Parts: sequence; structure tokens; C-alpha cells
Amino acid sequence: MKKILHNIIIYTLLSASLLAFSSCSLKKNNENENSKSEESTIKCYEFEPATEIVEGRDDIYVVLKVITGQYWEDIIKGITDAGNDKGYNIYIGGCANEDDWKVQEELLSEACDKKADAIILAPANSSELEESANQIHDKNIPLVLVDTILTSGYYDICYMTDNFQAGQMAAEEMLSMLKNKGYKDSDTVQVAIQVTSIVSQTVVDRMAGFNKYWFSNAPENWTIIDEVKFNMGNIDVAVQNGKDFLKSYPDLKGFVACNNSSSVGFATSLKEENRMDIILSAFDYSDIVAEMIADEECTAATVVQKQYDMGYNGVGSAHDLINGSKNDCKFIDTGVMVVNEGNYKEYESGK
Repeated sequence: MKKILHNIIIYTLLSASLLAFSSCSLKKNNENENSKSEESTIKCYEFEPATEIVEGRDDIYVVLKVITGQYWEDIIKGITDAGNDKGYNIYIGGCANEDDWKVQEELLSEACDKKADAIILAPANSSELEESANQIHDKNIPLVLVDTILTSGYYDICYMTDNFQAGQMAAEEMLSMLKNKGYKDSDTVQVAIQVTSIVSQTVVDRMAGFNKYWFSNAPENWTIIDEVKFNMGNIDVAVQNGKDFLKSYPDLKGFVACNNSSSVGFATSLKEENRMDIILSAFDYSDIVAEMIADEECTAATVVQKQYDMGYNGVGSAHDLINGSKNDCKFIDTGVMVVNEGNYKEYESGK
């Protein structure tokens, strides 16, 4: 009972500290807002056609967190395939960095000005884009979310992972790999967490799920390092974060990456530092993470989402909304699976 109570207290404090950090981060962003708006150029990917543009067809505008990377390329492929199958003009734009919600705000406004028949959005910030969502609703433009939900604000439907559950799965897999590696309950074990940012509800939910499962099931001597590192979607920063963790924590036994850029960064840092002894519990299926899973000298697993389905089904719902249909629910869990050394060949063959 004492251990359970202790774990609940720790989990509550961690959740509170996350919220506090998020509030501080948002405050800092607001303080810098004026200086950002004065910059002569804003790094973003302007809207570009993703399908053949046919006069007379309806137009769907897509605003993503970022355009590059295997995860987002899969979402784009799903959106493009569905646009071709259902006969829509698809325009895609997005941020150069995953935290550039102001860029998304401007792209959403542009989509409205261009008389979009529907908009698909992967929010870079789950709270700051609420007003944009409400404005889109006031213009009677269907809004479909993919990958990340808004904390409030109007939208029609969201296709994404149940990220709290996915975080729990990542924690369960990490504990399993640590035990299979031979670590005992009495050993001092530390794991380190890296994320893109915590202004995304997706990341917050994954961390909450991971922490809850960990504190309910991990031995007393197995701990999560208090320091959480952020990379804002920048792979170079993510790699350096991994190297910094390796230098600073001698009892480090595992890396936890809560999104794709963090996964690539951690895996790259382990490869460059030749630290195959460190266990990796990742998210998404990048080439370097796949190499680690297949390498017998490494111990790694990743939680894989169905991002292609998010994109494809997102266009499907946009199609229904354009044609007057309404959704019975606001949230569709597209599902996840854990890929590890035991099933990666089967997963590869089914891709």
C-alpha cells in the first residue's frame, strides 16, 4: 500500500511539474511573440499541390507540423492517395520546426482565404490553435485533425493514436527489455526521456502513460531521470541530447523517445558513441531504429502508429463532411503495435 501511495504521489508531482513547465514555456513564447512577428522571413513550407489540380474539384488544404521525415511522409502518402482516389485537389503546407504554431496559424488563415472546402490539421500546439479552429468553424469549413488533438476548440473529427495507452506500452516494453537484459530489482537502473516539446497533447499523454505504468510496475531502484530533454523536432539537437545524457548519468541503462525526432536522435547518438549497451524504447519506425532492432548487439523496440491510415481516413472524413454527412464520434483511435526483435521481420514483410 505504501509503495502504491508513493507511486501515486510521484506521478501526480510529475504531472504537475509537466503542466508548470508547459505554462512557463507558453509564457516565454508569448513574451517573444512580438519579436518573432518582426522577423522578415518565417521558416515554413508554403502550400504546394500534392495531387493533380483539376478545375471544378473541391480543394482540401493540409497543414502539418513538419513535411519531412518518414512518419510525416507516410501521412502525406495517405492523404495524397485518398485525394486521388476520391477526386480532390490536395494542397499541403507545414512548419520547418515542430513547435512553429504561429506558422500554422498563418497557413490556416491562408487556407480560409483561398476558400478551402475542407482543412486537415496536425496541430503543433494543442492549445494555441484553438482560436484558429473556432474561426474555421465560424466559416463553416470542415476541420479534420490528424496525429494530435486540440485541448479544446472546435473540430469535426480527429484520427490519432490513443497516446496514453501507447505510452504505457512503451514503458511495459522497456521494463521487459531491462529484465531480459539481466538487470535485477536491486540494481541501480536509470532511464532518460527525450521529447520534441510538451506543447503537444500527444507528447504529454505519452509521457503520462509511460510514467503511470513505470511507477506502478518498476522496482524501487529503477528510476526515471528527472531531467527531460527537448529537441523541437531538430534531429541535430536530439542527437546531442542523447550524447549529453550518456556523459552525465553513469547509471543510465535506457533511452525513452516519445516521438520520431527523439527516436532518431537517441538511436544516432548510441551509434556514434558505440553504446550498444543502452536499451532504446522508441516511437515510430525510422531506418536507424529499424537497424537497431535488427542488430543482435542492440536491444531496442518501438511503438509503431498507423499514420498512413490517419492521412487516408482524414481525407475520407473530409469528403463525408463536404457532402453533408456528420460523424458519430469525435475521436478515432487508429491503433498501435510494438515492433521488437521478435516480430520485426513480420512487420517488415507486411509494410
